Amino acid sequence: MKHMNSLIRCILDFYNLQSLENPVVLQRMKEGNSEEWIMDRLERAILNDCDKEAKAIHSRYAIWGEDIRSLTLKARNEMRQGNCERAGKLLNIVINSMGAFIDAQVMLSNKSENISFIEPAEILESYMEALKSNNFKESAEIDSVVKRMGELIKDKPLFYGIED
Repeated sequence: MKHMNSLIRCILDFYNLQSLENPVVLQRMKEGNSEEWIMDRLERAILNDCDKEAKAIHSRYAIWGEDIRSLTLKARNEMRQGNCERAGKLLNIVINSMGAFIDAQVMLSNKSENISFIEPAEILESYMEALKSNNFKESAEIDSVVKRMGELIKDKPLFYGIED
């Protein structure tokens, strides 16, 4: 563990020492289209995180992280070229993917051996409220998702103290 902590400290030191003028991009895990694959890659990482037998958890998160960096750099380049609308769309993809990551980590922290600060029901309730708001057009797909979330909230014995 001490050796791993030292390696992680080297990574953090390297990136902290870089100039704020330009980001450091040492691309190691890039293939395919980040815009199309970002949520699928995050899904694979999170589902691996839920599987006690999985061996590629960290690699999958790293690949997803590379998508985050790639899209952020694309957005930066679009802004420099004056394409603010395109940059905004790319940043929205990044923001939504980061939101999914954060909320999934909160869900995973609800395993009985972990400390959790937010209950899963709070997350789902906020999703349901957002989906029912005027920001989303009514659709059968949204209704189906809201219904599924409501059912999960009602099923508290299975929902709290997640063990899977």
